[in-house]
Amino acid sequence: MTSLNQNQTNSKFSCSRGGGKSSQKNQAQDWQQERQDRIAGLMQQLEQGVTGIQSSDDFKRWLKVASRFHTYSLNNQVLILLQFPNATRVAGYRTWQSLKRQVVKGSKGINILAPQPFERIIEDKATGTEEVFKGITFKTVSVFDISQTEGEELPSIAPGQLQGEEGAELYRRLDNLAEHEGLKVTHYDLMGEAEKDPAYNGYYLPGSKLIYVKKAAQVQMVKTLAHELGHHFDAGREGSPRDERETVAEAVAFVVSSYYGIDTTAYTFPYVAGWAAKREGSEVIKTVMGRVQRTVHRMLDLLEGSVPKDPWEGGSQSEA
Repeated sequence: MTSLNQNQTNSKFSCSRGGGKSSQKNQAQDWQQERQDRIAGLMQQLEQGVTGIQSSDDFKRWLKVASRFHTYSLNNQVLILLQFPNATRVAGYRTWQSLKRQVVKGSKGINILAPQPFERIIEDKATGTEEVFKGITFKTVSVFDISQTEGEELPSIAPGQLQGEEGAELYRRLDNLAEHEGLKVTHYDLMGEAEKDPAYNGYYLPGSKLIYVKKAAQVQMVKTLAHELGHHFDAGREGSPRDERETVAEAVAFVVSSYYGIDTTAYTFPYVAGWAAKREGSEVIKTVMGRVQRTVHRMLDLLEGSVPKDPWEGGSQSEA
């Protein structure tokens, strides 16, 4: 692979290849150190940005509202999908009222199954002893999608779509990198996710070797493709909780994009803050710092057409 042109955005990373072996070695070491320093600075910027969002009143209001929405079982998700395919956020009648929204008159409820635990005392007449029998039964309850309600707007920290047409060359190189890895990048939504949720921008299907990138502004597509490739190159992906997987992928997208002069902070900071909502953003970022750095270095080495021996090979796999 040939290197990306860095004359405008990263000229300080260009270095002469002339001179003797000693000079070339020193230049390579200096270049690697500059890269590591810059990545460390970007990670610190990400941590500070996410922490700032999580300390805001808007985030606290969003967190309070988000806690009112249940995570439904797979069976109930299927029931919701069958009855209301375009559902996005569902809750019971009283929950909507507590959020100062009212179900529109005449709206048809979405029937799901709610567990009802019970206790029954069984007496053994022969011995005179009693045993408490505990079990669970289910009853049908109705929930409603947000589109069936009206009232106050819910607080949101959803990242807005990035706008701008910069990054065409980086997108091309990321696309080539995906092809080099045996992955197919497509704009066809095989899973139908973007149709169900307009905020959905892409996904990575490792089993199918497929990356979906929704058509959008060029800078948004660059970030999305870098994010999905971040999933692909994340060696710690398997067995990792989803908030950590998403934090790694988005941090990788932020660092790689920023390395080539593309600012994704407007999307990245609220995205990571949302995924890290159950704990402090700085805690999650520090937990996955090592994974992010390894993934970023691997991707940049490939994008620059130079794949030296991984400095972490043979060492500890623990994350800083």
